[in-house]
Amino acid sequence: MILIIMKRFINCIAHKSSDGQLLVGDDYTALFDCGMMFCCDKTIENVKKALNGRVLDYLFLTHTHYDHIGALPFFRKEWNNLRVVTCEIGAAVLLKNTPRRVIRELSLAAAKTYKTELNMDYNDDLFHADITVKENKIISLGGLSVQTIETPGHTRDSLAFFIPELKLLIINETPGILMPDGIIYPCYLTSYNDTIQSIKKCSQIPYEHLSMPHCGVAGSKEADSFFEKALEINTTCRDFITDMKNKNYTEEKMIDAYFTKYASETLLSYQPKDAFMANAKATIASTLREGE
Repeated sequence: MILIIMKRFINCIAHKSSDGQLLVGDDYTALFDCGMMFCCDKTIENVKKALNGRVLDYLFLTHTHYDHIGALPFFRKEWNNLRVVTCEIGAAVLLKNTPRRVIRELSLAAAKTYKTELNMDYNDDLFHADITVKENKIISLGGLSVQTIETPGHTRDSLAFFIPELKLLIINETPGILMPDGIIYPCYLTSYNDTIQSIKKCSQIPYEHLSMPHCGVAGSKEADSFFEKALEINTTCRDFITDMKNKNYTEEKMIDAYFTKYASETLLSYQPKDAFMANAKATIASTLREGE
């Protein structure tokens, strides 16, 4: 089975901070996230090589953050008939001016962090969805099918996808993100409670292979007990923030303490500090809001 997965599900990630996994069906092809804007040329090159002359038909979005969809305008230019798939919330986000502005700003900051030139010559209106999906929607690629799983928590529009023929589960950052240092870092931004429910839902999927954000298909060692560990690390994060609230920490002191606890050298090598700080504020705010 693993050999079949390697032929059908191809890692096209161009930079460790980016993303992009290609699924090759008999009739259609699909990419899961298109990654960062600053490395879009390399990502497109990787996808074209993996397609081996075929066209890219679908782009499934796990969520609408810049490191996962920043390259979207350039993918639309490369494949004019590309159909972008997200949920209704994600489709609405893509049409809003503020997210489009934030994508530009964070993409530019990432390019500066990685000392790379950035092509900002694109139309914001290229950020839009073509197909909206709900829970358990199935799209056939021919020989392979993609099942939608709603997994809010990291964002409200977060989606996971299950490929039953390969017993492959493609997750987003709602459960947390596994870094090369072996640590799972919490990533819930909009809701701790939603995150816990999403983790439990994913753990019930009859998968044998797990594709994780920013790395692709995980080895059995990394995949084993991932969701069990994810429950623990997210609960620990919630308790950490609640404890700071009980000690009457100011918001600034909370953010400093959060940075000290979670901003490891490994994590910051994948995520620019500006993005980490924005996420930290969101995690703290959502935790306090749900604790009221």
